[in-house]
Amino acid sequence: MRSHPVMKTSALLLILLNLFITTAFVSSLTLFDWKIYLDNTSTKQTLSAHCQSTGEDVGKFTINPTGSVSFLSHVLVKQKTVASCSMTLGNLHGDFNVFDWDRDKGRCPDKTCLWRINEDGLSMLVNNEYVLQFRWP
Repeated sequence: MRSHPVMKTSALLLILLNLFITTAFVSSLTLFDWKIYLDNTSTKQTLSAHCQSTGEDVGKFTINPTGSVSFLSHVLVKQKTVASCSMTLGNLHGDFNVFDWDRDKGRCPDKTCLWRINEDGLSMLVNNEYVLQFRWP
């Protein structure tokens, strides 16, 4: 018994549709979460930060002197994961990538990135030592 050409075409379309749906679903799956800490180590200035993770708005933060906040960055399947923050400290302002999967996966212990922000710039904890990563523009 031979199959009808319409049945072959329908079966092929169903297979392609299934493949498309599966690919779209898998590419948006979260593998795990990475925690980002922003510590304002300035003793005089309030830090304002508006952060995004892979295009998702994670919030606007007002961090008092010597205060801190944290947020999660979702590491996704088949997608470049970057968390960035637009920050203002007094009259200083800049946009910074505070997490980049390609750059930081081996630098942040226990899926946690720790940042200290002050008038000098942004320092990240790397191998148990805070290292200046970014100066204010």
